[in-house]
Amino acid sequence: MTSTHMSLVICVQYPLEYKRGQRGNGVLKPSLFSCSCSFLFQGLLHVEVNTHMSRCQGYFMHMFPQGEQATGSQQHRPPKVIRVVILLLIVSLLIAAISVLSPHGVHKAHADTSWTPIWGDNFNGAAGTGVDPANWRYDTGTGWGTGEIETMSNSTANVQQDGSGHLKITALRDGNGNWTSGRIESQRADFAAPAGGQLQVSASIEQPNVSGAAAAGYWPAFWMLGTQFRADHNWPNDGEIDTMEDINGLNSVFGTLHCGVDPGGPCHETTGLGSGQHACPGCQTSFHTYSVIVDRSVSPEQIRWYLDGANYFTVSANQVDATTWTNAVDHGFFIILDLAMGGAFPNAFGGGPTAATQSGASMIVDHVQVSTSGGSGGGVTPTPPPPPPTATAPTGSGFTQSASSVGTSQALLRFQPSGWTAGYVIVHYQFAGGAQQNVNMTYNSGAGSWLYTISGLSLETVIYYSFTYQQNGLQYDTGSYSYIF
Repeated sequence: MTSTHMSLVICVQYPLEYKRGQRGNGVLKPSLFSCSCSFLFQGLLHVEVNTHMSRCQGYFMHMFPQGEQATGSQQHRPPKVIRVVILLLIVSLLIAAISVLSPHGVHKAHADTSWTPIWGDNFNGAAGTGVDPANWRYDTGTGWGTGEIETMSNSTANVQQDGSGHLKITALRDGNGNWTSGRIESQRADFAAPAGGQLQVSASIEQPNVSGAAAAGYWPAFWMLGTQFRADHNWPNDGEIDTMEDINGLNSVFGTLHCGVDPGGPCHETTGLGSGQHACPGCQTSFHTYSVIVDRSVSPEQIRWYLDGANYFTVSANQVDATTWTNAVDHGFFIILDLAMGGAFPNAFGGGPTAATQSGASMIVDHVQVSTSGGSGGGVTPTPPPPPPTATAPTGSGFTQSASSVGTSQALLRFQPSGWTAGYVIVHYQFAGGAQQNVNMTYNSGAGSWLYTISGLSLETVIYYSFTYQQNGLQYDTGSYSYIF
């Protein structure tokens, strides 16, 4: 904001205390007066309070010299009620001035932005039902590259609408100590800020109401991945925007942009460009609104994170190189809601889950809404689906992979390290428009390969798949492959 070279002085004289005086007019007379003088000078607000009339008169003499004010004996003091009203008016003006000069004023102005809703879900389904398949798809299985230990399920025990306009995602531990939970992602993957415009993605969420040792390992999240990720699994290049994360019942919120390369790179992965822990009082016992705005109407472009409408974190395009920003931000996204258990993030804040962790806590979602504002065309800029990968030959470094039919409805996927031992291998696959499956492969020591068999296939079905593997204690993701059954 550019400073304006102007001065504004507002002074109010008011009684500081009263004593009983002469009864000539039957009223109390002031024995001491005070003067408040407020200055607006070059865009800065300065307030001083003086308790002696001589000081107050000095201010007036400085600002209005040469007889521009009456002398003390000539001043006519207005009635008490009028003086109080004037004082309240001046205070209101000062508050308005402070609001104008607030460093957050620019972000508050976005409250006046005209938003056009383009998608949403209020979760108004019947109690005990799953999510609307027109809006959402389930991610099932385990091994998401984060160290989390639960198995994601499409069971209504883990993911259900409650009949009162809410979605509940619940983490459950069985008698053997195994955890299940839920993870869903939007069918649509074209939520994008139009060129020159803005995208706002919001959700009203109550975090799992559990704390202390009973909360160890809980990891609720509301986030987005770039459209291209569904085809190439190129994280973090394709962009990840974490609108809300919390861990271990800390009653807080973390906002993060993941981008660039992993590890390190311009976005300091795997940490990303984040807000750090931000206090979120009452977020485990009531609904709060978590929002992110991708703003392409300003230069440099920005991503801003909001909690109940208050901007608490911002990342600007000039914090990274142009290519990194474009690859991570300037395209479509799909939305993810999930409740993970364990992983690297909870481990960084004490770990979990443990034997003391409480089973059955839920992340409850009241609604999700996507809106756009301005820009070319005034609405969302759809990102066309990427063409499916066609490579089936082994690629990558240090392993080979293949897919082959082993029956009338089954295909065998194989991953074989070249001269090294994998700690684990996870295969991610989908076919026939179904949800992505994430499954731990089985090691065959005789063949030195990791194997998994996909069932339920029909002739000409196209399988899209990729792998996550551990080598020398580090985790890696491969590119994507396809196989026509």
